Amino acid sequence: MKNRINSLYRLLLSAYSVSMFSEWVLLPIYAVFVQKIWWDILDASWAMAVFLISQWIFTIIIQRMKRTYKHHITMMIVWWIIWLMGIALYLAVSSTRMLFITQILVAMGNAIADPIFDKELADHTDKNNKLFERGLREGLQDIISWLAAIIWWLIAVFLWFKMLIGFMILTGTISLIIILLYVKKYRAKQAI
Repeated sequence: MKNRINSLYRLLLSAYSVSMFSEWVLLPIYAVFVQKIWWDILDASWAMAVFLISQWIFTIIIQRMKRTYKHHITMMIVWWIIWLMGIALYLAVSSTRMLFITQILVAMGNAIADPIFDKELADHTDKNNKLFERGLREGLQDIISWLAAIIWWLIAVFLWFKMLIGFMILTGTISLIIILLYVKKYRAKQAI
């Protein structure tokens, strides 16, 4: 059986994969990152707690807005921009407060993206290939997380964290470009 994936779904999956790669850059070595900037492991725990609580709060807010907000494509682009700003702020982190602000921005980007991105993926899933496409997404998530953890660990060990965050910004920007291509193709398809 030949599984064909439509082009919009393929673009979304590509953007998801690249952003996942960028996101998983820091996660496995997050505590080391916080310790490298002269804080202890407790600060890393507090910062992660701020991230998770912020993401939970923003997800609830966004989910309530989602039902009344018509332009979810625009929201998806806004997410990528907020998320990239949060990642870029990691370069400026010099205090616990700045780390918390950075975590809140990244959490806000994630909270905006996840429900909208899931809806877009569901809208462009081929009903005949639903299980295959879900399996593809889940499998890509595991493979990309594994690859990112190893590659970014090597970069962090040999090039230090500023280079690591630079690579995060680069891959996040590539992901944004893919989303913009998706939006262009989506709008062209809607115009037909």
